[in-house]
Amino acid sequence: MRGARFLGVAQVPGRLVDVGRFPGLLLDLTTGDGTVTGEVYAVTDAHLALLDVVEGLVPGDRDASLYCREELIVVSGPLQGQQVQTYVYNRPVDGCTPVLHGDYRRYIREVGRDS
Repeated sequence: MRGARFLGVAQVPGRLVDVGRFPGLLLDLTTGDGTVTGEVYAVTDAHLALLDVVEGLVPGDRDASLYCREELIVVSGPLQGQQVQTYVYNRPVDGCTPVLHGDYRRYIREVGRDS
């Protein structure tokens, strides 16, 4: 991601689960419960194309995509109120461990796993 510019840490609405070696952001915007902490970067279209591949996004086929790119509004932090894009997990989460506090970096430290 050479050239991507770090903008800050932000919280978006949602829930987080551990789907294996990666986090899975889940949206349930009807209840408004939960926030997820992440980092925001300014990226180019080339960065987004690469991220789409890494995240298993299949253009034009939401059902086949492992993650889907969605636009959300930052709910707290220095970027509050700004619109950002993020990847939302697009598979069943039965058996996945919830990350109750919504911070995956903190979670992997707590469980003793390298990121």
